[in-house]
Amino acid sequence: MSSAKDKLYGWHLALGKVDYQKTLDWQHGLLQMRQQGFARDTIITVEHPPVITVGKDGHEENYANLSPAPIKIERGGDVTYHGPGQLVAYFIFNLTRRGRDLHKFMDDIQEGIIRTLADFDIEASRGTENTGVWVQEKKIASIGVAVKKWMSFHGAALNLNTKLSDFEQIHPCGLSPEVMTSTEKLLGKKLELADVAKRIVEHYCTVFDTNFMPIDLDTLAEDVESQEGSNAI
Repeated sequence: MSSAKDKLYGWHLALGKVDYQKTLDWQHGLLQMRQQGFARDTIITVEHPPVITVGKDGHEENYANLSPAPIKIERGGDVTYHGPGQLVAYFIFNLTRRGRDLHKFMDDIQEGIIRTLADFDIEASRGTENTGVWVQEKKIASIGVAVKKWMSFHGAALNLNTKLSDFEQIHPCGLSPEVMTSTEKLLGKKLELADVAKRIVEHYCTVFDTNFMPIDLDTLAEDVESQEGSNAI
């Protein structure tokens, strides 16, 4: 383990509640900046309005007859749901600097979630047959990343105060919707997303040996916009 002074430096961009497509555009902009050396490794924490996305491994039978149609994206994995009360974390990382070890990268993403849940006395673990973070036989967090030229984006979704019935319109990651759970279901109370986001980034500072410093969206907006070549921000 590196000492604090030896850690890498990264950014934490806390967005609050933002539309999924807009956040995806920002990921693409940051990805280009990271590829060109104009940005640090960045964790984005965000909450989305209701949306369903399908990864590269999606099977149509798991999201048949959806209206509107789901958004198809570059990450691995099948279909999943994002919505209010769910904390989403995206990782725009240069994995070449981290040993080009995708297995460790996925393990580290899950480890940060496991440690965060432990703060609330929830004992969780990595899935053995299915990816994600599990509490016994229930899935509380889904993982789906994309990697281009050893640059990562997309990430993980942790169910906090999520309305679990919203998963019933799909087979999340090919599983029965009844397998999904949340911290609210387990604890009988709601958690503040901003508080959990702060805690999870603190754990990722340790897991990734990186000091993720807060960065304001206004500081990045013009640069991200210029990388996208649009007026999305």
